Parts: sequence; C-alpha cells; structure tokens
Amino acid sequence: MKRLSILALPLMIAATLTACKRHQNDAQDAANQAPAATTQAAETPGAAPAPAEAAPATAAAKPFDLQSVPVTTKELPPFPYVAMPAELKPNDVIVDSDLDFDRAYVIAGEELRRVEGKVMRRKFSLSDMKWSELAAHRNYETALKSLGATRVDTVHPRDEKFIERNGGSYQAVYGKMNLPYIDAGTDADAPNFEQWLIRTPQTNIWFTLYVHGGEVGVVTVEEKAMQQQVQALPAAQLSSALKKDGHVALYLNFDTDSQVMRQESQPAVDEIVKLMQGEPGLKLRVEGHTDATGDAAHNRKLSQARAESVVQAITAKHIAGDRLSAVGKGPDQPLADNTTEEGKAKNRRVELVRV
Repeated sequence: MKRLSILALPLMIAATLTACKRHQNDAQDAANQAPAATTQAAETPGAAPAPAEAAPATAAAKPFDLQSVPVTTKELPPFPYVAMPAELKPNDVIVDSDLDFDRAYVIAGEELRRVEGKVMRRKFSLSDMKWSELAAHRNYETALKSLGATRVDTVHPRDEKFIERNGGSYQAVYGKMNLPYIDAGTDADAPNFEQWLIRTPQTNIWFTLYVHGGEVGVVTVEEKAMQQQVQALPAAQLSSALKKDGHVALYLNFDTDSQVMRQESQPAVDEIVKLMQGEPGLKLRVEGHTDATGDAAHNRKLSQARAESVVQAITAKHIAGDRLSAVGKGPDQPLADNTTEEGKAKNRRVELVRV
C-alpha cells in the first residue's frame, strides 16, 4: 500500500499539470478569438458605434510680416502700374471695376488679408494674345519683378486648410476675393493664381493674377485712405436749392454694386430730415443715378434700389412715407462725360426733386 501511494503521487501531479495546461490553452484560444468577435459586433446592425476621434483643430495662419518684403527702389509708372498687352484692341479688355476707393481681399503668406484703396479689375482672353498659360505667367512675372514686386502667396485660395481657417466655405472665400472658381493649380511653372506686392515708402500695391477658363485676370489695389467726398448740405441750403432749381444733387456713398448706404452718408440724410421737418408740406422724389460703366439695365435696377434705400433711411426718422417716392434713372441722365473718372464721379449721385 505504501508503495502504491508513492507511485500514484507522480501520476497525480502529472494529471494536475496536464489539466492546468489544457485550461491555460483554452483561455488563450478564447483571447485570440476576442478581436474577431469584437469586430463582428461592431459590424452588426444596431451595435453601438465606437467613439469617433475628435478632428484636430486647424492651425492658425502664420502672421504675414510686411517688413519681410523689401521696399522698391524703382521709379513706378502711374496706376495701375502694369499695362494690358499693347497688341490687344480696346474691346478685348474687360474692366470689371475701376474705383477710387473700395475694399479687396488678398493672400499674404497664409493669410486672407483685407485692404482698402484704389481698385481696378481687368481681364482678357488668352486666345486674343495667342498665349499659353505659361506665357501669361512669364510675361507678368517679368513685368512685376521689373517694378520691384515680390510674390507673397504661400497658399492657393482653394487650399482646404486655408478655406477652413476662413469660415469653411470656398464659395464665400472666392466671393470675398472676387475670383472665379479656379481649382488648385498643378503646374508649378504656370500657376493659375499669384499674389504679388510692391512696397513703396508711401504705400503698398497689391497685384492678383489669375488664369481661368482661357482668361487672364489682373486685380490692382493701391492702398490709401478714403478721401471724404460726401459733404452734408445744411437743411437751409437744400431748401434754397430746391426753391431755386427744383432739384439738388447729393453724393452719397454706397457699398460697391449694392444699395447699402455707408455710415459716412448719414449726416446728409439727417439734413434732409431736418429740411422735411421744417417744411411739413414739402414732398420729394429721390432719384438714383449711376455712371455708364457696366450693363445699363443692371445700373437702372441698382439706382432704383439705392433711391429706395435713401427713402427708407429718411422715413426711419419719422418722416411720413407718402411725402417721398423713389425712382432709378441709371445712366440715362448724366451730368458729365462718362469717359473720365471725374465725369463718372459726378454722374454717380442721388438727386432730390421737389414734387
């Protein structure tokens, strides 16, 4: 019996070790199958989705250092500094705008930058010059460098991170920049978007160059402060002019191609209100007038909207609406020659007409 016990002990130990090993292997097999089960559960309809990782925040644009651009020592020609190709006929060049003062958006480094000043937007067809996109780039690159310009864009306006930093809508960004919907360029030798800058001791001059749909667009902005042109005629002088001539011209400022009246025009509106408060029987027709730039039908519609905007500003000061009417004349009744900037400025007006 004693001998049997001694022999049985190793067998019992071996059996125990075998059972432990088998249990360990079963546990390991279950662990190996766990990922597959988890994956299957994730793919099962109705299963709770795994928490999504938070999208990384878009890094802020690196501030652009104007001082990094050297001041030119070149003698510059008059605005707009870079002429259209001499071979183009007058009708081949489209001038989208030529304004003594407006805002524009440019790209400086990675930034979308708002600038104000004198703005001209021009474009022409590549086919009229028999140019390739490369020829357009090289011609303007050479001309701008000869004036001391530096290319300053480090990002394309269609860049996703650039769009995200500026509101997330490429349509809105392109609208601010007044650009056609150009895609990101793929040819480094012939970029379809370029931003150039000339620094002078007095100002900054920006040039936006783009190629899209077979057209070359050039935007020139000379930074400068607005010269105040709106002078509020005192109510007494408005009354005298209306009694003498039956009408009086006012030069109010509106946002570009918009009926939104700028704040600097409010003093003139206040004087009209004083005039009508002092003469309760006075009735006025407010006429909107434009210059001849652009489509005449569009200008008539715009001048009507601007006249209505003035009427609304007056009635907002508790002047009865039945004492006022609005009409848009567009470019139909110019005061001066529309071929000069001075003449265009005189034609862009609002007139008060005694009814």
